[in-house]
Amino acid sequence: MHASIRGTGSVALLCAFAAEHGLPVERALHATGISEAALSDPAAEITAAQEVRLVATLTGELPEHLGLVAGPRYRLTTYGIWGFALLSSRTFRESHEVGMRFLDLTYALTRISAEERDGELLMLFDDLDLPEPVRRFVLLRDTSATVEIWRETLGRAVVPRRVALRMPAPPDPAPYEAAFGVRPTFGASRSVLAFDAGLLDEPLPHAAPLTAASCAAQCRELLERRHARSGISGRVRDVLLREPWRMPAQAEVAAALHLSVRTLRRHLDDEGTSYRAVVDQTREHLAEELLLTAGLSVEQVAERIGYAEASSFVHAFRRWKGLTPGRWAQAARAGTTR
Repeated sequence: MHASIRGTGSVALLCAFAAEHGLPVERALHATGISEAALSDPAAEITAAQEVRLVATLTGELPEHLGLVAGPRYRLTTYGIWGFALLSSRTFRESHEVGMRFLDLTYALTRISAEERDGELLMLFDDLDLPEPVRRFVLLRDTSATVEIWRETLGRAVVPRRVALRMPAPPDPAPYEAAFGVRPTFGASRSVLAFDAGLLDEPLPHAAPLTAASCAAQCRELLERRHARSGISGRVRDVLLREPWRMPAQAEVAAALHLSVRTLRRHLDDEGTSYRAVVDQTREHLAEELLLTAGLSVEQVAERIGYAEASSFVHAFRRWKGLTPGRWAQAARAGTTR
């Protein structure tokens, strides 16, 4: 799951959405441990697990397809500095790259990755270990929010070439077609939004390179502060960084923290993440630093973060950033992703 610690912008939006559909804010927040005052506090922070509990309440009270209606309400300004970084980029490619780099600053509750191939940019949404109907609601919310981000960033209507969703076909597909602009394929093995890759090189209407660079720097600082305060997941990350070239097994990390594997797993689950996700994020952030500051080759970086084969590292990096390590590092040094 994306960063356990997050702002309250998403829960405030969901509470307002719930109230419009007859669910009072007090009842929506009842099981979350989030106060109503926190919804209007720009400095307040919660965990992803708390947001999941809010979504569980919503899905118990409201129709599940309303995830499609909630998603487009996530405007770029909802995401704070992350949204401004995207909006002020020079091209959509730069916007996409910075967006993927700081994805942990969003409110996504699916694991999002990107691949560019055969003239398409594929946005992939992998489910987390969430119960139904929470999983389905956040899938619909995150995919429809992504379409809204593309439309708002480019400043015009954008329709995906195709949409595939890992969910059964609904009785009425009309709301889905209205949300995406194209009728999705249901029952897919993986949820995908496919866009025309040619859109990546379009200039953006609100480009401001200096603002974009400043926003990206602020995104990086915010992400580092949040990761440093991430409870048990932060402690796991500290252990992993002692010997990143071999990435110790979960049992070894649990022992280092004086916990059983079962207790460690439970704590990470409470923070909305997993051991595998923490390892993945640690490798991703360490790879960024090594590529940019250490002057190492792709093979050397792969070895230093625990990959036996450089090809496996390249595949993982493309999943994280939508780019090869070399191309990403080149763009970063040119100032387009930092």
